[in-house]
Amino acid sequence: MTLHWTQYLSGATAIYCWLVAGVFLAFSDFIMKSLGAIPPDQAMRAMQSINILVFRSIFMVGLFAVSAASLVFIANGAFNGGVGSGLLLAAGVIYLISVMGVTMAGNVPLNNELAVLDPASSEALQVWRHYINVWVNWNHVRTLGAAAAALLMTIATFRAA
Repeated sequence: MTLHWTQYLSGATAIYCWLVAGVFLAFSDFIMKSLGAIPPDQAMRAMQSINILVFRSIFMVGLFAVSAASLVFIANGAFNGGVGSGLLLAAGVIYLISVMGVTMAGNVPLNNELAVLDPASSEALQVWRHYINVWVNWNHVRTLGAAAAALLMTIATFRAA
């Protein structure tokens, strides 16, 4: 049996997409809850640090690599077809909308607002309360979207085998 290039790409992408979903789940499940349980100024400083350091992480490389693979899956599914291509097309659309779209439209603007905030300022507590609730809600969407895309990629990978 000869494997098609899309099987290699979908298998590798599915693995990393599951990892992305896991990181998002960790934030939704316990990281943000932990930050919510400590004094707000400390929590804000911690989140400001996370938001800076994430850009220098392997997580970001994978986040954008899955986006690139999603574009390939969408193009391949739209123009070439083949076994599993419909699932990969759906996975790519789901990932780009629910992970990258939500990140850019929901989480990044909140992160940018937090980045310029002085945690010791009078407005900080109000901004933090809004931030932590809204950010986590958007993050739930990213978690579910990444998991759904990863599941479809996994199914497509094995269906084509």
